[in-house]
Amino acid sequence: MSETTALSTGEIVAKNYEILGRVGAGGMGVVYQARDVKLERTVALKFLPLGLNPSDKDKERILKEARIASSLDHPNIGSIYGIDETPDGRIFIVMAFYAGRTLADRIHRGGDIPIPEVLDITTQIAKGLAEAHSHKIVHRDVKPSNIMLTGNGVVKIVDFGLAHVTEVTATLTHGTVGTASYMSPEQSLSRPVDQRSDIWSLGVVLAEMLTGNNPFKRENLSATLMAVLNEPPGNLEGTPLELQQIVYRALSKDPDHRYQNCFEMLRDLEHARGSVVVPDAQDETQTLDRGKVTTEFRRYVAEASKSAWMPAAQPSRKWQPMAVAALMLVAAAFAVFAFYPPARHLLDGTAKNPAAAGPVLPQNQILAVLPFQAITGNEKLTALGQGVVESVTAKLGRLSETHPLEVIPARNLQERGITTLAEARKQLGADLGLTVNLEQSGELIRVTYSLVNAQTGSAIGGDSMTVPAADVFSVEDDVAEGAVKALQLKLQPEEQTALKIHGTSNPAAYNYYLQARGYLLNFANAENVENAIVMLKEALRVDPNFGPAKAALGEAYWRKYWLTKDKDWTALAKEECDSAVTLGNAGAAGHSCLGLVADGTGQYREAVTEYQRALELEPGNENTYIGLALAYEHEGAITEAEQTYQRAVDAHPNSPYSYNYLGTFYLRREQFDKAAQMFQKVIALAPEGYGAYVNLGATYNNMGQYDKSIEPLKKSIAIRPSYSAYVNLGVANYGLKRFPEAVSAYEEAIKLNPQQFITWGNLAEARYYRGNKDEAMQAYRKAVELAGEELKVNPNDPDVLSNLANYYSVLGDRDHALLYLKQALQYGHNDKDILVDAASVYNHLGETGLAVEWLGKAVHEGYPSGKIRDNPEFHNLKDNPGYQQLTK
Repeated sequence: MSETTALSTGEIVAKNYEILGRVGAGGMGVVYQARDVKLERTVALKFLPLGLNPSDKDKERILKEARIASSLDHPNIGSIYGIDETPDGRIFIVMAFYAGRTLADRIHRGGDIPIPEVLDITTQIAKGLAEAHSHKIVHRDVKPSNIMLTGNGVVKIVDFGLAHVTEVTATLTHGTVGTASYMSPEQSLSRPVDQRSDIWSLGVVLAEMLTGNNPFKRENLSATLMAVLNEPPGNLEGTPLELQQIVYRALSKDPDHRYQNCFEMLRDLEHARGSVVVPDAQDETQTLDRGKVTTEFRRYVAEASKSAWMPAAQPSRKWQPMAVAALMLVAAAFAVFAFYPPARHLLDGTAKNPAAAGPVLPQNQILAVLPFQAITGNEKLTALGQGVVESVTAKLGRLSETHPLEVIPARNLQERGITTLAEARKQLGADLGLTVNLEQSGELIRVTYSLVNAQTGSAIGGDSMTVPAADVFSVEDDVAEGAVKALQLKLQPEEQTALKIHGTSNPAAYNYYLQARGYLLNFANAENVENAIVMLKEALRVDPNFGPAKAALGEAYWRKYWLTKDKDWTALAKEECDSAVTLGNAGAAGHSCLGLVADGTGQYREAVTEYQRALELEPGNENTYIGLALAYEHEGAITEAEQTYQRAVDAHPNSPYSYNYLGTFYLRREQFDKAAQMFQKVIALAPEGYGAYVNLGATYNNMGQYDKSIEPLKKSIAIRPSYSAYVNLGVANYGLKRFPEAVSAYEEAIKLNPQQFITWGNLAEARYYRGNKDEAMQAYRKAVELAGEELKVNPNDPDVLSNLANYYSVLGDRDHALLYLKQALQYGHNDKDILVDAASVYNHLGETGLAVEWLGKAVHEGYPSGKIRDNPEFHNLKDNPGYQQLTK
């Protein structure tokens, strides 16, 4: 067959395949539908591009990869039947033929794709890729035209096995493997790739399904490659927050910051499936109305930055009650507030009455500042708007010290995924809402703000004005003054002056500074931190004496360290924080910055001193109180820590955040009664917040009061089903010996987060005592598999080691059980929970005397004997005198 000759219908190829017609063509060759005359089945024949003349070595590589790919057997992977060659030397791949259309056709000719369908397609692709990656096969050319949507709803990834075909093509044409606008940065640079490159490509496909456009495709190849390497994917307007988070994590330029495997991505997709709200929650077939619904710009918050308000991550050992979020990490989150005056957060209906309550104002002034909505195609204006909102919030928050006003910052709403005033009213008791919008036209910015009654939805006040884009002082001042007027607050002269203090007289410097503050709102995103650093350097170039910008740069450098773990950034951070203090015009911000860096680098006494100085300059700042309390706690000054948490509560008696921090402090100290009181107070202040119910249930579980934990946990699930709530519900039912209910709860938790080995272990135990021994053994084996993956990250983790020992003992593998137990005891020293695990291991192995001996050691180290008595694992010891003595 010549290079210019196409195959005709009815033509026989390689004696076996009758051509039925041409179905597609592209840079990777031509695809024909054909009939396998021997096996009487319809197939697809993919021919390499015309003109490609691979060497014998290249042919062997192609054959080898095709053979490997043909071994893949998964519902979401297109089958490869073989590889053949025409008499004139043209290679073609024989593949299964699927009736349907490509995803590319669905995106560009089928109209907007409903969110549930987007999730279903993405999930099926991820499952197929996960199977291939488990066999060390990387596709390297994931794109919509390589995704088939069959008539029965099954998604098929095709062209597996053609990666080396692509590579040969690229080599002979001096090109690059893959399709440019879907290639990962490392693939674009012809660097080695692994499964994370496919995950990047899937992220591009997901973004294209959501928006209708490839986020990196430009007018030519060079521009496209530059976009892949240097540009963010842009705004995902109208996209639910959960899907934005998935896209931006998948599209991290650094492979180490992406999903490390498809299972991680599948976990988030499953969570999104249960929590994403489509425009009409009652009609999942409704399509996304692009341009009418927006969410915050590129928000991706890492686990360590979550507020203590949120429930915890998974527990560290089998069937142990779920602890609330570990606040040792939250110190990285609160200091972002420190560069502005204090802002109170929340209160309930017991707040002070407005000073001058007009007929349109609600009785209480609990103001929620709504997050600034991203502006499509204008990243800098979005960052500026976010910075303006944060600055105005902080200035209004300062007024709460002397006026009957409480402010819920936009950041706090973002942390909880709240984007509407109705939700802020429902979950946080807000009765007023402030929205700010910016529109730019040339050198002018139109500023619009509105104060809204949360109950009625009616506007109380607001205005719209047009100012020069260079005059950011007016942008901020007009909104702040307008909000004060609408709130009917009568300010003292010094308060009026404070509203117009910016820390610099140079509007250009302030513009850069506000943009930087906007970027730092999403500091878990490396690109945002880089952008903030650039903006702050520009601000300081324009005004070298701009103290707040120095402090913000110190924070940005600290965020850089937090993301990279490169210690050089800590020295730069401290240098800028010191410089801010030396300038003398940064206020509390410089000292808070120094406190953040000192606490994060283990200089706890220094951190205490800096936070104390910050409080002297801004008395009552809730975040500074929390920073000081954490520094005391890290230092081991437990009494001072408790007193400081209590000072935060006293200064902000209507803030659930302070109560929650104090509650988690008590929980860490195992002062469970006090912890429960704090979480009950949080619930009283914010009755629609699901996290506090989880924390209260976890506290009751830790107390062994499993019956009392059921109600708050079910309440939490009714508000918002969460992994944490289901795990705790499983713990409670297990403790009450309601094993069927425990099994159900653990199974629901696993649906939301299937990669946590400890939950599989909990499920195994519940199944075991329910009487489903075979199913229990399956779950134990899954727990062993996932725990083994954990050990690859940290082979000396005593919790993982001790749980593995336990699982192996139940499975009857004595050698592995004792090996892992020995290592757990070595690295865990006298951890009382590991001592109990040792008892469990020996009990499963039938050595009851040793089991009782290890239980005695655990009780000696402070393990509650009541928990031993409640644990059905040890009920076989009830007639043992030593056990009876321990548990009476």
